[in-house]
Amino acid sequence: MKKEKKEEETQVERQTQGQMVREKLTGGASVTLEGLHSREQRERQTESVKIQFFFFNAVPCPERTRRVATCPQTLGVSYQYPCRTRDGKIEAETKLTGILSLGALLPGEFRKYGTMISPGLYAPVHQHFFVARMDMAVDCKPGEAFNQVVEVDVKVEEPGEKNVHNNAFYAEERLLKSELEAMRDCSPLSARHWIVRNTRAVNRTGQLTGYKLVPGSNCLPLAGAEAKFLRRASFLKHNLWVTPYAHDEMFPGGEFPNQNPRVDEGLATWVKQNRSLEETDIVLWYVFGVTHVPRLEDWPVMPVERIGFMLMPHGFFNCSPAVDVPPNACELEAKDNDVKDNGVVKPIKPVLPAKL
Repeated sequence: MKKEKKEEETQVERQTQGQMVREKLTGGASVTLEGLHSREQRERQTESVKIQFFFFNAVPCPERTRRVATCPQTLGVSYQYPCRTRDGKIEAETKLTGILSLGALLPGEFRKYGTMISPGLYAPVHQHFFVARMDMAVDCKPGEAFNQVVEVDVKVEEPGEKNVHNNAFYAEERLLKSELEAMRDCSPLSARHWIVRNTRAVNRTGQLTGYKLVPGSNCLPLAGAEAKFLRRASFLKHNLWVTPYAHDEMFPGGEFPNQNPRVDEGLATWVKQNRSLEETDIVLWYVFGVTHVPRLEDWPVMPVERIGFMLMPHGFFNCSPAVDVPPNACELEAKDNDVKDNGVVKPIKPVLPAKL
């Protein structure tokens, strides 16, 4: 009886501590409320709470972050390709894991096209590619099509009066007016990215609203121009393709690429029309990949390798959207005086809405 009573008191104490932590969290860090609940609750769920701080007139304003995560997962041959998106910005992440595809080696044989994993076994060097098709419609109402695409490169200012200390650089934009102009590749040296803007919507500074595509690590196919697989996968020749929306243009390699005897089906054929990309319904085709040089550590089961890209607001909001997070219920129920019952000063709410 004493043991059961003690366990019950411990459980009540943990639940009370958990409630106190929720009420008194005032730090500016991410906190995980783990181990403050009963054993049964711990097994079912671990509650994670992130606290962010914004300062207005030196008064802390705690807000809970919101996150929406979707995790579709695809299994292809011996690889798994899960993808996730997170709020704030849209982050597409592909995780590669699984079991290596191996080849046989004769005793004493060595092949430079792969890594010897075990006596008699080698894993070939290979590549993986993915295509993300994104129908943007940035800041457009249903039926509207007022988007354009600009390419941004960061350039170094020439030495002279405007660059006395030789350390000035700036972002230069280039409007991609047609499909053939918009066959582009990544350029890490110039921090290249692309912005899809609405030509008829402006933010509080008078600039066009938009969302930008930020590449992650990437590569191009390591093959000659006449490689046979490129005849059916010619979309791999560039990291970015841009087309106006067409309901029958859904697959970058065309329909049924494995059975289709024709060459350059899909994107490579569609863009030959050289359609205009000004004030239209923009579709981005972002091609991203990874070159895998196998390691001994990849055997027998590979650790996860991550690749992907981000879509980030660029002038789409009037300020950080995190400032617009609704207050917690406890703040709404607080008294009208300047100090709550627990002595915490009521935060001053931001006067600048993120999106007008």
